[in-house]
Amino acid sequence: MSVPWPVQVDIIAAFSLLGFILICIPLYWHLEAWNVGCVLYIFWMGTQALFQFINTVVWRDNAINWAPAWCDITTHFTIGSSIGVCCASLVINRRLYHIANISAVSMTKSDRRRNIISDLAIGLGIPCVSMGLFWFYQGHRFDILEGVGCVEEYPNTFLSYLLYTTWPLPIGLVSATYCTLTLRAFFKRRRDFSTLVASNSNLTFNRYFRLMGLAAIEILFTIPLTIYTIVADSKQPFYEYRGLADLHFRFSRVNQKSAVSWRAEPGLPGAMDAKRWTVIGCCILFFLFFGLAEEARKHYRLALSSVAKRVGITTFDRSTGFSSTGSKGGSSGFGRVTIPTFVQRGTRRGSMDSFSDRLSTNISIGDVVDEKGVYAPYSPVQSSAGASSTQLGSPIDDEKGVSPIEPLPPVSFPAPPKRVYNPESPTRRSADVPMSPPVRPHSIDMV
Repeated sequence: MSVPWPVQVDIIAAFSLLGFILICIPLYWHLEAWNVGCVLYIFWMGTQALFQFINTVVWRDNAINWAPAWCDITTHFTIGSSIGVCCASLVINRRLYHIANISAVSMTKSDRRRNIISDLAIGLGIPCVSMGLFWFYQGHRFDILEGVGCVEEYPNTFLSYLLYTTWPLPIGLVSATYCTLTLRAFFKRRRDFSTLVASNSNLTFNRYFRLMGLAAIEILFTIPLTIYTIVADSKQPFYEYRGLADLHFRFSRVNQKSAVSWRAEPGLPGAMDAKRWTVIGCCILFFLFFGLAEEARKHYRLALSSVAKRVGITTFDRSTGFSSTGSKGGSSGFGRVTIPTFVQRGTRRGSMDSFSDRLSTNISIGDVVDEKGVYAPYSPVQSSAGASSTQLGSPIDDEKGVSPIEPLPPVSFPAPPKRVYNPESPTRRSADVPMSPPVRPHSIDMV
């Protein structure tokens, strides 16, 4: 069962956007390490994937020339990106070769500047030259294919082979030569290879082999695909070259083709699918090499921790017990506060126990007879709950084994006036105990 054409267009658009996002994730780390080859690889393939996504969305179900200037930019960039990815692989292999054959442990600033300039000349200069030479074999401005977007157009002439089609082959051969020499130098100097890698502060042992693996895979695909393209184009009818005037006749025309018409042409649907999926595959391959490494996972954890702090999600460190805000759970920003501790009794409290507790917090006895018959004066300070030296302890407290509180120094207050005892007083009939109980000369009130 074949997939409907609109669904194919949506799938390619979705994967193009996914490829652009994935290949841009390790960009910052390679910029920080001054890895020019990988930065160029991200630039050419990431930008091409983004252009591919935009073209597929804009021309999903039409072939209208909405943006001519945009099509001029994207078609020229497509020519440059197909050469640029090969040059980026060459830059990576060239750098690995120099690291494997370096004789000095340290490099000066002038050496680094010279290497960066040479890498940019290869990775940017050669693709820009190919974009400039596109005009010499370009048949007309561009074509618009429904479901694809803007497509470069050039006739099958010897100039197209000389100025564009065959370029990836020599670049791939030079890159393969560097890769072979790098492997040879590695096996020859594998004992002191760690010292060679340590001479570059931004390069680790694992990253070195990931770069080598990426470059090797690019070589394995570049050379066979270039040979296949040359053979396939040679089987097509040649356009007889009669000069630029004939080649550029009606140069400004734009061919607009519907999906039904251009998909009926032999070989064109397969070529368009292979061209777009190759870009997506290069983006995903780069992410698999550098987006899932150990240093990448460390950056992911740092990014997630930073986002969690910004949105207010606290993360705890098991070793210290501190939260993400740096405060510990038992302290407060306004001073130290002591929280009371409540102990739950294992046995059921009796009615006398509950009544005794209520007395200790709500009732204070002002005049208490000591052993010598002297009345202790009423003291509002000493009658506070839980801290009075004249408060009567209940027998229940003695049974519990509660230690008496150290008495405060006595404070002298004038003795209260004597009151007449009246057994029929309404205060004795009320449910509440009076605040100032009546004085009995020879007895103490028992409740």
